Amino acid sequence: MKKFFKKIWGGIKKPFSFIKRKTAPARTFMKSGRPGGMILEAVVGILFTAWAIGTFLYERTPVWANYLIMTAAFVIIAELGALIAKILIGGSKRCLAYFWVALFLVVMENSMGTQENLMPQAVLMSFALVLSADVLGRVIWGFCRTKRFKQVFAYIAFVLSAAYLGFYSYFLLNDSFGESRVEFYNGFELEASEQATGFDEYLKNGPYTVATLSYGPDEEDDIVTETLDYTRFDSIATRDGMDALFDPLTGYEFDKVPVKGQIWYPEGESNRPVFFMVHGNHDSFVPSYLGYDYLGEYLASNGYVVISVDENIINATGEGNDKRAILLLDNMNAILDLNKTEDSNLFGLIDEERIAIGGHSRGGEMVATAYLFNDMDVYPEDGNIKFNYHFNITSIVAIAPVVDQYMPVDQAVEISDVSYLLLHGSNDQDVSSMMGEKQYNNITFSEDCDEFNFKSSVYILGANHGQFNSRWGRYDMSGITNNFLNTYNFIDEADQKLIAKAYIRTFLDVTLGEDDTYKSLMSDYKAYTDYLPDTVYITNYSDSDYISICDFDDTTCINRYDNNVSVNCYGIGTWTIDRYYRGRGAIGEDYVLSCRWKEDKEPQARIDFNHIDISNGCLSFGIADMREDTEDAEEGLYYTVELRDMMGNFVKTENTEFVYPTIAVQLYRQDVLFDSYEYKHQLQTVYITPDMFEDTENFDFANVTAIRIYFDGSEDGSVIINNIGYWTEKE
Repeated sequence: MKKFFKKIWGGIKKPFSFIKRKTAPARTFMKSGRPGGMILEAVVGILFTAWAIGTFLYERTPVWANYLIMTAAFVIIAELGALIAKILIGGSKRCLAYFWVALFLVVMENSMGTQENLMPQAVLMSFALVLSADVLGRVIWGFCRTKRFKQVFAYIAFVLSAAYLGFYSYFLLNDSFGESRVEFYNGFELEASEQATGFDEYLKNGPYTVATLSYGPDEEDDIVTETLDYTRFDSIATRDGMDALFDPLTGYEFDKVPVKGQIWYPEGESNRPVFFMVHGNHDSFVPSYLGYDYLGEYLASNGYVVISVDENIINATGEGNDKRAILLLDNMNAILDLNKTEDSNLFGLIDEERIAIGGHSRGGEMVATAYLFNDMDVYPEDGNIKFNYHFNITSIVAIAPVVDQYMPVDQAVEISDVSYLLLHGSNDQDVSSMMGEKQYNNITFSEDCDEFNFKSSVYILGANHGQFNSRWGRYDMSGITNNFLNTYNFIDEADQKLIAKAYIRTFLDVTLGEDDTYKSLMSDYKAYTDYLPDTVYITNYSDSDYISICDFDDTTCINRYDNNVSVNCYGIGTWTIDRYYRGRGAIGEDYVLSCRWKEDKEPQARIDFNHIDISNGCLSFGIADMREDTEDAEEGLYYTVELRDMMGNFVKTENTEFVYPTIAVQLYRQDVLFDSYEYKHQLQTVYITPDMFEDTENFDFANVTAIRIYFDGSEDGSVIINNIGYWTEKE
């Protein structure tokens, strides 16, 4: 029996022994080329990460020095790894150590530029890249060292590894990946609307001559300002560890915080409304505050003073958004003091009763905090630090903001009675979901407030994070990570800036300029499609006159609500109250009515309420498609609406506003390569007005008591609904 099994084992080993014998020359050849493999592995690892050295050292070192530092770091880490491996398992593992260090560095960069669900593919591609570099280096070194040019295996290995390296280089360096999702969604046919007149001229630079001034602590600035001492803040006074170690490299000192920025204004004018703008987090050696020049020029030519504040000290030192907010308010204080100083270049320029503030990215979150601090008398984190601002801030603009990076005494920022505009792009690869919706929802309007206020959010297909700032541009990340981003789906930078100009000027005209000619843009873009860049705009809107019927926050009873409101769903497999899921990794803190059904059903949602009068107004609700197979959808979300009055009469219409299917985007190049999509679920406010219905002779729009929303049950579906309410009067 023993001989029998030995014979079988020998038979199994025989082909492997044959292969081993036949490949011995090739293996010997490849072993001779190990130094070449190690060199190319190191080159790959260094190319992927040397950029980070420059960023880490605040660009104070030349590029060649960054590569030299990274080379030394790579070799030290790899040699140390080889030494540890030799101690633990014996033998020389230098080549293996170089391989794994290079693979780690490549995977680290790739992981920041891919979706979580594609991480296995990203790791596999990274492994193949380092392996190809290893093989190519071994072959080249082997040829040079042995002079044996008859190795067929070596030629095959050379061609395959070079081909993959070529493919990977094309993958990293080619911006034209995939098809345009903007063109796909623009292919939907929307009902034509009567266009606003004169908006094309409105988008052009205005009649005022624009002048500019710089202000700051340097002698070359047009207006020289004093620095501020921020060491009174405990988090600054007690900085230690790595923060304290690298502070000298930043070029900033906390006892000499610069009050610095750029001013655009209409030359020769006085008593003009002012818009303060603040950038967000970016490389601190980039003058980000100058990146809003397009807004400065445009708005100033139309009569506004625009002041862009330099807050790079916050970016350089990593201080929080509370300090960013305080620095904005301190800049405002300095500028408005100059506005009252007779021998100042700014004397009498600004109308201090008409002030708006705006921010981008972390600056977009910060402006809500600044508005909160503006009305406070003490700093929330230390009552010994006094505030005395109290400016007349009328309105806030937030561009692609983050949220909750600073929470005063660990609570969300909640503000009231201020107008708010939120802009965000579907292809934002930095703030990948519309995080600012939380702040949007945390803005309320008081019944006893005499001022009219409103809030509007606009989700823009194809807009990214950086193109709102001229100095940030097309790429939303840093270094080679940018090469993993799919930028082919973006709208042009000029178009993205035009959108920002259109919405921001309209918003400021309504809130500061008392000109509501184009106010309808804030709630519905369809009358402006001839003038705005051709893309998708998903809008939400509310104002002081809006009356809520129900939302779905703060409840556990899913079918009964305050004020005799009831909710019921029929023909729906599952309906419940759920957290608002905007897309991968973006689960909101607000709650929505969630409805899911299987095909061949007759799904409908019914909301009953006390009678309301919309005879001169409208009813509204937010709705979003929640399906995640819509990348090839040929039509929008189908739904019809039925209203009932106190007498039991009903009217029904299919003439409802178009609701886009779930927006499917490809943010990364690996999404295109592996046909993967990220689905963006964005609530859209729709309006139901009396003129949408026919045969209304017997229906009483002054006493509406219920709304039913019917969906297409011919296939599986899923929707969310929120913010059901009405206006008694609305244009």
